[in-house]
Amino acid sequence: MGKAIGRYLKKHTESLVKDVGIENACELTGKSKATLGRYYSAHDEHSDRFMPIETVALLEKASSYPHVTGALAELSGTTLQYDERRPNAERP
Repeated sequence: MGKAIGRYLKKHTESLVKDVGIENACELTGKSKATLGRYYSAHDEHSDRFMPIETVALLEKASSYPHVTGALAELSGTTLQYDERRPNAERP
């Protein structure tokens, strides 16, 4: 993976975690603050560590915007139409 792409994905991963809130993200995913931090760390030792897709899905379900999915779409030249209604959410 190109370094520029990796940095781009890590920035959006950080935005996702911060959108949800670090404490809430830990609770939702069962991962520690340190583990979540490694997923978006710019340090060389973590350059090849990325958030697992199931973790992204859990956090994006709780976030205000699908940060990582949006970044992946941009990288592939795809556009997304974001709909806040969340039709797959449980209904009363």
